[in-house]
Amino acid sequence: MKLLPYDTFTLQTPDPLSVVLQRMATQIEPEKPMRWQFSRNHLPYEGTLSEAGFQIHRIIHHRNSFLPMIRGRFESSSFGTSVFITMRLHPFVVAFLVFWYLAWYSFSLPVWLTGAMPNTLALQFVGLPIALLVAFWAAFWSEADRSRRDLAQMILGQANPTSPSNHFNQWFPNGILWGIFLIGFLIAFLQVTGTFRPSLSGESESLGAAASCSQPTNHSPACRFSLVHTLIGHPAASALAMSADGQILVSGGDDKAIKIWDLKTGQLRKTLQSDSGKIRAVAIAPNAKTIVTGSADHMVRIWDVTAKQSPRILVGHAEDVNLVEITPDGKTVVSGSYGAIKQWDLATGQLKATFPKVAKSETTFGPLTVIDDQAGQFNPLAINPTSKTALISDLKLVDLTTNEVKTIPTQHVENMFVDSFLSAHMSLDGKLAVLQFGNTFKKFETRLKVWDLTTGDVKATTSATFSRTIFSDVPLALSRDRIFGITQKQLKVWNLQTARLEAVLNTGWMSSLVVTPDGKTLVGLASSLDSDQVQIKVWKQP
Repeated sequence: MKLLPYDTFTLQTPDPLSVVLQRMATQIEPEKPMRWQFSRNHLPYEGTLSEAGFQIHRIIHHRNSFLPMIRGRFESSSFGTSVFITMRLHPFVVAFLVFWYLAWYSFSLPVWLTGAMPNTLALQFVGLPIALLVAFWAAFWSEADRSRRDLAQMILGQANPTSPSNHFNQWFPNGILWGIFLIGFLIAFLQVTGTFRPSLSGESESLGAAASCSQPTNHSPACRFSLVHTLIGHPAASALAMSADGQILVSGGDDKAIKIWDLKTGQLRKTLQSDSGKIRAVAIAPNAKTIVTGSADHMVRIWDVTAKQSPRILVGHAEDVNLVEITPDGKTVVSGSYGAIKQWDLATGQLKATFPKVAKSETTFGPLTVIDDQAGQFNPLAINPTSKTALISDLKLVDLTTNEVKTIPTQHVENMFVDSFLSAHMSLDGKLAVLQFGNTFKKFETRLKVWDLTTGDVKATTSATFSRTIFSDVPLALSRDRIFGITQKQLKVWNLQTARLEAVLNTGWMSSLVVTPDGKTLVGLASSLDSDQVQIKVWKQP
């Protein structure tokens, strides 16, 4: 059995070259730049034919990049005519295959050998291209054997090659088998990569059905949520904050406005208007009289709700301020932007501390002095004002009191090549973190891990993956003992300690979730894909 798509052989006939050329000319027509695929009015082969030799390939009515390219040369002698024939793949196809397989295995093999890829996934990643290569090999040699018989009939004059109509009848049954094989292979491959898959796994479906609030056996308190208000007075809202007692809601938006709502009545209490910068983050002080905002103009603003004076502006960030928090004692503001986390005195607006502490360095180039005060390259993911800790990119925990940095042990992240990190949220007491990971090969599925920030151990992982939207990760919010998340158009509630799914409610799509510490009031932003108008949905349970 020949392994390489290359074959050479010689045919010997007692007929002179002129007779051989005449017989071959009845089965070979000139090559056409364009050919109607379904036309049957043609000879079996096309290409060039002369006394020096020929270069031809079979005319087929299906796509096959592995169709042999046939070349031959004639040699006349007193014994007749010798025809030396070579069949090989098109050079472009060979170059493409070499490049594709080198690229594929240069990635998958090192990942597999280092143990970063699960064995089941490795079997598919390493094995499927081999199965595909077998299919390529079979496609070439099936056509090569067919062409060898046809050439023998043409050159030796044993019989005429099969007519075009019979060509179709001969290859079509095999084409059906190859089509079934390739379609099955394609579906299997797309399922591995996540491009095509059922909406959820069987495990996810069974868990979702068991936790559904429509089941009479589900007595989870979360199933008692009901929609009490739909606030429509802030269509550009993008950030939310809620007081601990669930009475006051603050919304900030791309319109640079801050709106204060009474959640008991659903009425708008007050509107504050910033002079610049879209509102990226908001926070409410424990006394509910002070509001802090972070904006796209790199500023932190402190607003006194009871006064008519302008806000106090805190300058110091070099990027958009995406996180703001107020400590439980109401004395310190913690703000985060790319490369910096800063602590401010709420009463005076003075800067108290910065992470990371980077000393200024001066570099002199002749008369020019460059001052480098560049902070670290990281994104703040979550800030806990109670413990004065923060989670930053690369999954590191920062003690904002001592500036000590702790990294999540890599063994606690199942597979960095499969699990792509999406988001982080910290519990109210600062002892736990909920990390959201997406499956790299199943683009719209995600999983939660509950990480103990004291021991560095993973306490729990959701037992089944769940779907997120095509646009973003799953929006999450944490109460004292529950995790709330919107997946597709459902609100799902997990136990914070065990990551067990407890309740599933049909709420519709919401984003930017906030929840009270007792988990009894939930607020989210609701919008449709065909509208920029945002509604604020308020859900409560007795």
